[in-house]
Amino acid sequence: MKLMNYDARTLVYQNVRADVQKVQEKPQTFTKKQYDILCRLIKQKQITKQFFDFLLESLFELKDWKQLNYEQMYELVHILTFWNYQTETGKERI
Repeated sequence: MKLMNYDARTLVYQNVRADVQKVQEKPQTFTKKQYDILCRLIKQKQITKQFFDFLLESLFELKDWKQLNYEQMYELVHILTFWNYQTETGKERI
């Protein structure tokens, strides 16, 4: 029932513990440091490809993460950092 009332982006943000901060200067593409942080988060949080693809599709309507710009990569890293993984205990990740 909840899925019928909200879009996927809203549902993702309802499961994040903090607000997204706004960045002042935005490069056109993501940076090497953002890429390194993303890789570290994926390994550290044991994020599955299926869950990662779900986030890309839900948030940015993209299938390839390489198409992300600086702001989108920042938002993705923020979401993966502050995602409430404890709500997924006892059930499989998406």
